[in-house]
Amino acid sequence: MEDRILALSQTENRNRLCGSVRSLSGDVDTEVIVDRDDIRRQKQEVIKRFGEWTAHNIQLAEDVYTIGERIAGDEIKLRRVVQTVSDMAGKPFGQLRVLDLACLEGLYTMEFARHGAEVVAIEGRTANIEKARFAAKVLSLTNVDFFQDDVRNLSADKYGRFDVVLCLGILYHLEVPDVFSFLGHVFEVCDGFAVIDTHVSLGCQKSCVYSGKEYWGREFTEHHASSSLQERERSLWASLDNTTSFWFTRPSLLNLLSHIGFTSVYECHIPGESGKPANRLTLVAIKGQREQLVCCPLVNTQPSREIPEKPGHRYAERLLGLWHQVGPLIP
Repeated sequence: MEDRILALSQTENRNRLCGSVRSLSGDVDTEVIVDRDDIRRQKQEVIKRFGEWTAHNIQLAEDVYTIGERIAGDEIKLRRVVQTVSDMAGKPFGQLRVLDLACLEGLYTMEFARHGAEVVAIEGRTANIEKARFAAKVLSLTNVDFFQDDVRNLSADKYGRFDVVLCLGILYHLEVPDVFSFLGHVFEVCDGFAVIDTHVSLGCQKSCVYSGKEYWGREFTEHHASSSLQERERSLWASLDNTTSFWFTRPSLLNLLSHIGFTSVYECHIPGESGKPANRLTLVAIKGQREQLVCCPLVNTQPSREIPEKPGHRYAERLLGLWHQVGPLIP
């Protein structure tokens, strides 16, 4: 058990938010809850302590759900992600080790675990991970390990390596330079592929340089600059502590994944996800072996071409920003 209780050595702010890393599987009450009335009662106790479920509608019993007997949140995306992993993995779920980063209330974790995968889930907020922990207990899942930690602390030394890394709804909550090091750690722990679902910037508002490469995107406000750590903790769908985050443009994100070392990147369109905004996409980044051409060896000496930014985006974003400043002054 001791080797599953991990220590943090990060900044004071992160420690205050996350405390020490805690495994929430082997050291908790694992008594199975089978009575539906008892499930409902204990669910209400969880809600009383940690609030309602906000996104992950998990079936706990025949007619008992964390949110309600309806499609309420991430179920459509769940179908896309599960099918994508099934199609890309090349082996049964039962042979996969899956990492769910920033797992929120645990829907994706539960689904892959119920398909037989070994799952490690990391979540920074107590309210979210306690809801996930409760659902895992009700569903009698023994192939799940929950850790309360900041995903920015990810490393292979700490958590091991994985066939599949789920990076769903977290990338756009990170700021520069953390977002770069985070994706580097995703590559480090990944033995197969990563599924990345994220917002992107539709314009080139701001640039940043990392390892000699320029990337474009926009800054997004996560919390008011004067907000307390407690206020940020209660904002369940926002960053843990950083007040702003960086959203890459689509070309910059794709180029970054290539620069990090992923050998090919694919975008998922089917299964469809109705209502998905134009600035959000699902990518599969594969960590393979870079192949050398035999029939056309001259190509092997050339670096892979980068995807260019669309020139119009940069100027359109600047004009939009100018309009926000000047527009209110026009009678």
